Amino acid sequence: MPLRYPPAVIIDAADFPTASGAAPSGDLRFANFGANGRAWGDLTSMMEVPNVSLVAVAEVDLSRMDKLNETYPGTKVFQDWRELLDKVGNEIDAVVIGTPDHMHAPIAMAAMQLGKHVYCEKPLTRTLHEARRLREYASANGLMSQMGIQVASSAGNQTAVKLLQSGLVGKVKEVHSMCPKSWGAMTSLPEIDEAPPATLDWDKWIGVAKMRKFVAREFHPSNWRKRIGYGTGTLGDMGCHIYHPWFMGLQQPTTLEVTSLGPAPVDGDSWPLDGKIHHRMKGNELTDGDFDFTWYDGTQRAPEHVIAAVGVTENVPSSGSVVIGTTGVLAIPHGGDLPKLYRGGVLSTDPIEAVEAGHHHRNFVEAIRGDIPGKPLTNFDYSGPMTETVLLGTVAMRLPGVTLKWDESGGRFVDSDQANGLIHDPYRAGWEVEGI
Repeated sequence: MPLRYPPAVIIDAADFPTASGAAPSGDLRFANFGANGRAWGDLTSMMEVPNVSLVAVAEVDLSRMDKLNETYPGTKVFQDWRELLDKVGNEIDAVVIGTPDHMHAPIAMAAMQLGKHVYCEKPLTRTLHEARRLREYASANGLMSQMGIQVASSAGNQTAVKLLQSGLVGKVKEVHSMCPKSWGAMTSLPEIDEAPPATLDWDKWIGVAKMRKFVAREFHPSNWRKRIGYGTGTLGDMGCHIYHPWFMGLQQPTTLEVTSLGPAPVDGDSWPLDGKIHHRMKGNELTDGDFDFTWYDGTQRAPEHVIAAVGVTENVPSSGSVVIGTTGVLAIPHGGDLPKLYRGGVLSTDPIEAVEAGHHHRNFVEAIRGDIPGKPLTNFDYSGPMTETVLLGTVAMRLPGVTLKWDESGGRFVDSDQANGLIHDPYRAGWEVEGI
């Protein structure tokens, strides 16, 4: 499938060799999208894997290149991600994407259309529509994929998954996940028209999103997480990390209904603080019928019965999940520490056998090379639906107090044109990527 690069230049994927494994040199060659922050963490973690080489980096702000220039001098650098794919697409086997949320899907889709395997940071995409398109494309074309929730490979997360699938807590009745971060704002952005710094290409930072004026420190380099249209708030930033152990442990349950019980956005620019999202989830053989899942962020806290289930407030993870079953309760801290089992509000003496920690980026590389069977741990067949579960909450946040019914198979809300209007944002003219 061709990819449209503005200004209306068509590049045919047939012009590029499809990456089916390591390059003839024996190295797996990759390009990194982003050169600082989380993107730098991904880059350095990839370089820990034997026989992996960095070919090129795309970075819209040249003031953020110091670490790259010092550590990997001579790396090809582009300010335009499209130019990177155009000029070195035939020199790479995979891409690693660590940009702001709104650029995840277009870069990932463009790279996959050139036959490249994709490692993409969380959340996989900014919108529900994008998440489904990436999942479908990767699956249909046999490409390896991994979402960047590196803690998923930790001993703590993998142990929690195993314990839930073993039925250690009985049939699951409810799940509560929480995070004290506050990516959002309850005051309007200042009305300022500033010039971006000379090192930053603001047009390319905006990319596929709606063009808006630059406001220093309110978007770039990190506060984009707070902004509707560019980031996905605390829920999008942390939800994929924190949902993962129970979501995989309960075999990818789907949402039936979702309701925001927190405040509304103050305007169209910023996500609200102190989110609280309730899901009614479809049950399966691991659950006690359909079950309730609730997310809390900022100052929101789990109710008293959740505290009682683990004894005292201090036993509720400040960031993590509490899974309540018919015979026990599992407290899963975010960050990779081992989960704790409670029975009757008391820490259980049952032994917990830890699963050995993995290396998230090595898992991606080994799957590409065929060194391990199947797909990477958080491939898009798995992380696409999990991202959708997270993003259902971001849609609900924009329509607080309204119970939204979700048709998972159709990828639509039932009887809510307003919610369906939030599933997809068309890309800015001239920045369209076919397939999204």
